[in-house]
Amino acid sequence: MFVWAAFAFYCLAVAASLLFLHFCHNREKKTHSKLLPPPGPPGWPVVGNLFDVGYKLQETFLELQQKYGAVFMLRLGAVNMVVIASASAATELFKKHDLGFCNRHLLEVMKMGEDYNSATVTRPVGPYWRMIRRLYATELFSRTAVKNTEGSRRKCVQQMIQWVSAEGKESTSVELRHLLFVSLFNLMGNLLFSRDLLDLKSVDGNEFYRTIGEIVEITLKPNAADFFPRLRKLDLQNLNKKMKNATDTLVNIIDSFAKERRRHMDSVHKKDEVKDFWTVLQEFEGNGKDEPKKMSDRQINLLIIVSNLFMFW
Repeated sequence: MFVWAAFAFYCLAVAASLLFLHFCHNREKKTHSKLLPPPGPPGWPVVGNLFDVGYKLQETFLELQQKYGAVFMLRLGAVNMVVIASASAATELFKKHDLGFCNRHLLEVMKMGEDYNSATVTRPVGPYWRMIRRLYATELFSRTAVKNTEGSRRKCVQQMIQWVSAEGKESTSVELRHLLFVSLFNLMGNLLFSRDLLDLKSVDGNEFYRTIGEIVEITLKPNAADFFPRLRKLDLQNLNKKMKNATDTLVNIIDSFAKERRRHMDSVHKKDEVKDFWTVLQEFEGNGKDEPKKMSDRQINLLIIVSNLFMFW
């Protein structure tokens, strides 16, 4: 009897919570502008169109485009999502309304405060964002930088070929995904720190490798707070706490790389040698007005982490 009473109380509590969220969402809609939103499919109470999207987004969007036009809206929980489904509509959006839609929509687990937003992918458009973009363009992706790092890329490719050859002799199959992952990270490590970040043989026990995998796993998990903003502070799935712990662990690992790089700076970096990106960031001097005079070690470490992660996503 007690079990059934507890179950009934739990169901009533859940129903009351859903009704409260639905009421708050409808109240917010009434306070918004009277401009009509784009057309879209009708949704269920509270959850909206969450169960209508499916796994094959391109097919769902194509069907909705044929029914509702080039611009339509989906309601995912309490969050409205506008879909631009034609080249002409996208051109108009990015030409006439580029400033209003230039910032990236971040998942809740990626919103860890100002201290963590040190890369262009998470930073809102502004002076700091332009400064980081300028550093990327001139020091990492410019024609001169690409030419100067040709040796590092060639070394990583030759290393991967040797790994494939060795793995082929030891077994009948080769896991290319694993080899490519290690090779790409080591390439980034050479561009950023002038060193390999992962070892092929001990990669499964490598803390850096495990932490990267944990961050990717947390990011890919569906989060109720992404669809119901009122649940953000509750962190019901404990994802924000896990992400912060994993990111702090990764910051400490990168910090150890940076300290080792600093200890060997005099022996590794000479005047006639190509500077790695970490050295460029260390020597960077801003105008001191709308950009920092010098970047702190934590800003540099976080910038390198986020840049590394998003290059593989």
